[in-house]
Amino acid sequence: MRGVSSRRIIRRMPNYDQEDSVVDFNDASLYLPLAQTVFSICACAVVSVLSCWISPHGAVSAVRTLALCSATGGLLMSKPVRFGKAHGITVVFSALQLAIPLYLGTLVVEQLVHTCSVDASHAPSWRHVVFHSAVLVMIYSGFMRARAPLEDTDRPFIITLLALMVIAITPPPAVALVGPLCQSVDLWEATDRIVRAFCFGMLYSVTVYTSTRTRCANYSNTSIVFFRSASASIWVSGALVWWLPLAAAQCAVIMHARAVHGAVPAKEYSNIDSSASTDEEDIESRLADLEPKLTDPLAEQNRLLGERPLYVDNDKLIDLSVVSEEGAIARALAEMSAMSTISAMSNAETASHEPIGQLVFQQLSMTEPASDSGNGSFSASVAKAMAMEEDNSQ
Repeated sequence: MRGVSSRRIIRRMPNYDQEDSVVDFNDASLYLPLAQTVFSICACAVVSVLSCWISPHGAVSAVRTLALCSATGGLLMSKPVRFGKAHGITVVFSALQLAIPLYLGTLVVEQLVHTCSVDASHAPSWRHVVFHSAVLVMIYSGFMRARAPLEDTDRPFIITLLALMVIAITPPPAVALVGPLCQSVDLWEATDRIVRAFCFGMLYSVTVYTSTRTRCANYSNTSIVFFRSASASIWVSGALVWWLPLAAAQCAVIMHARAVHGAVPAKEYSNIDSSASTDEEDIESRLADLEPKLTDPLAEQNRLLGERPLYVDNDKLIDLSVVSEEGAIARALAEMSAMSTISAMSNAETASHEPIGQLVFQQLSMTEPASDSGNGSFSASVAKAMAMEEDNSQ
């Protein structure tokens, strides 16, 4: 039973390709989900328009329109379109799937603005100025993100969030029976919705691709990429029609930034303050002369080879060129003292081995010489007796 249950668990676990941790942006099939996402968002816009057109007058339901749009988006974005084996398509598609809920969420919020109104006429108001000013702030935030898509900062997201809070507090004036989920629009307004959906889907998808790093774990950065892409593209839903070309400009800026500046800019570090001045100020001031002079490389190489290097002794700089003369004198004295010491030692050693007086070298023999101690004593006694006799005679 344990084996059967373990096999069932393994079957239910999703199979992820380990190579999906590396996103291959050079593979053309990786960009098929981008076209799939844009097409799905445009299809949702078309369904919302057709749902209001087909329904008879007075029988339009925003709930029905939302259900049809949700079903259309869910079916079209259930699985990514694959052609071959593109590494990283799972990572990218997990963030692209969230474009459908984001787009439908903007339609729902726009519809909620007009639900509590009973006035069916459009009237000028200062809240239009506030609304479009907030949209301009969101456009500025989107271009901030486009300039550095891989920068780890939440400043553009915070700016967009503050602008959305201003719109939520002071929304534009509401009009009864108006909204993307229940309004039967004419051909011009239907085209406006479809073009707006196309711009939104394209900008969101491009931001997802440019905000995804080449190496990342599965689903680890999906939420980060989603919030960054959403904050950079949500302004399309509320912008005026003649502001929509800015979406193409933002796409161009973000693609150029990703192509040229593919990595996060390196942080600049402040210079370290120099230490307090010491007795070697003159030597330290000459360090600037050691910098290479690129005007004449050969002469600079000869100059560097001719200079004596700097050494450090007990945290102090020692310039051998300054102390060369003193060092030469010290070395000469040391050599003279060493030579005198060596000569004295050699003389002492020679004196200890020199013979005292004249030495006669004799041939050594292994035989013991004959002893003549008796003859010698006898001759001595005879000589002594003869001497005593001579003294007595005198």
